[in-house]
Amino acid sequence: MLGTLKPFSLFLSGSALVVLLATLIGNTHPAFLVLLCLVILLAGLPHGAFDYYILSARYAGPHLALALVIYLGLTGLTVVLWWLLPLWFLGGFLAYSAYHFGDSDWADHGTLRKWAWGLSLVGLPCLLTPQAVQPLFAVIAGLTEVSLLTKVTGLLSIPATVLCCIPHRTSERSRYNPIPILLLSYGVMCVTAGPLAAFGCYFACLHSPFHLSRWRRRIEHASMRGVHVLSALVLLCLVGLVWWFPVAGPADLSSTLDGSALRYTFLALAALTVPHMTLLFLMRR
Repeated sequence: MLGTLKPFSLFLSGSALVVLLATLIGNTHPAFLVLLCLVILLAGLPHGAFDYYILSARYAGPHLALALVIYLGLTGLTVVLWWLLPLWFLGGFLAYSAYHFGDSDWADHGTLRKWAWGLSLVGLPCLLTPQAVQPLFAVIAGLTEVSLLTKVTGLLSIPATVLCCIPHRTSERSRYNPIPILLLSYGVMCVTAGPLAAFGCYFACLHSPFHLSRWRRRIEHASMRGVHVLSALVLLCLVGLVWWFPVAGPADLSSTLDGSALRYTFLALAALTVPHMTLLFLMRR
């Protein structure tokens, strides 16, 4: 239980800060958007870089090389599926992400409660702020009609949230159920700061700390120095790409919403996320 208090406190503190900033400067202010991107980036790079240590703990030599090739191959497969079936891919990606969040954040819970937690995170923004989520889905899928996906995902969050709030006794969390206050904070962020800010806070302050702390305990030779070096290399590559191929700045985000910038940003994130989620699903079993 003690190991979970820090991520819980970090998430609640982050939630309060996000709501405060969104109230003071607005959730579309360039400074707010830049800060959100930096937080997600700095939390996500170590989160993904640790995959190398997870693979190297399971495989060695040629088997490790083959595993890395398959890992990168999943990145390419993600791009192909998105290109051929964008709407089906978006729906499948949301469902896969929902299970991944539950499986990673609440490993000691049953399958149904894992799904409930993930569906709450994915669906609450659709339920509470559909006017903000639906345009994002439309741009990502490259389609004009995504209202059904938004409505269904939002409706699924209702029973999922109810199930999450039912007390659940386990060996680690036997005294109280922290999920209701976590989801309440998440919902407040969705309404006041927007769905992207709410998810960014969850990812940086709760999901990533859970992930890193759990796998660092399981893999003894993992070095956070190495993780930070890998993260720095990826960050340098991203800076180089932005330098050579400038993209729209925060002030231009509203004008590029209907273009390809957001679409390809999501594609890049999905291409990195699908191999990561697949790896953790297999390694945990």
